[in-house]
Amino acid sequence: MVKYLALCVFALTFVSFGYGNVVPSRDDQLAVPSCGGYMFVEDEVVIDGPFSQDCILQFETQEDRILAFSVLDGDVKDALQFLNIHDGFDLDSPILKVENQIVHQVSRKDRPTILYTKNSEAIVRFTKTPTDSNFQLKIQKAVECPLGIGDNTQCGPIVDDVSCHCAVFNTKSFPDMTMYCLDYKMKLIIFENRTEEEIVQKTWGTQNPYWTSLTDSRRDGTWVWESTMTVLKAGNYTNWFPGRPSYVANNADDCMLYGGTIYLNFWGDISCATLARGICEVQP
Repeated sequence: MVKYLALCVFALTFVSFGYGNVVPSRDDQLAVPSCGGYMFVEDEVVIDGPFSQDCILQFETQEDRILAFSVLDGDVKDALQFLNIHDGFDLDSPILKVENQIVHQVSRKDRPTILYTKNSEAIVRFTKTPTDSNFQLKIQKAVECPLGIGDNTQCGPIVDDVSCHCAVFNTKSFPDMTMYCLDYKMKLIIFENRTEEEIVQKTWGTQNPYWTSLTDSRRDGTWVWESTMTVLKAGNYTNWFPGRPSYVANNADDCMLYGGTIYLNFWGDISCATLARGICEVQP
């Protein structure tokens, strides 16, 4: 859920019209001549002006996450004419620049320009008063998305602007693929809806089979998304190949993959020892 906030130019705190953790500025050393404030970003916030020159805003999210800055109904590149975003809680911290951002070979279609920090803290300082009175700054909690996670891999923010998906092209068994994702602080993918599955399949194809985290190895017939320990229940999204999964008692087909010449773009159950590619993901 998005939090919308209005910023009063004569106050040192944000006034929230939604909800969230709103507290006074954490850094007493910062001079805030006209406006400013501090906010912990739990998910996503949008702040309105009016903003003035030398206004200083502090944002922070959880320690192992980063911040993503964009502009609603605009381009953050244009906003850099009147503000700087510092990667940290120090005005001497590096200023985020579009040309220094990671460029992924795969990413979400029609994606807006977004500036990502490398830290969980950031300062926005207005160097000029914005000419657009409707200017709105959007700040999201995000994960750092690398270009790859080891040899023969490819990563990108393909589903949204804050998560990260990585294709592992070297084939592994289900247990080994699960551990490979965990080694990079990611998890083997789950599909909660058709939209995400279609995006992933369109990005990396279905010519080869890819592991997901769905398995019934703990209890035959009870399928669980192992990455979240969520039981697949009646009414949940599924995309099984016709006639799958196998309901033969004590069968050895305990792990789910999709793709390949047998299952195409559908889900199929198969032995967990099978060698296949995999999709790792991490969410904010």
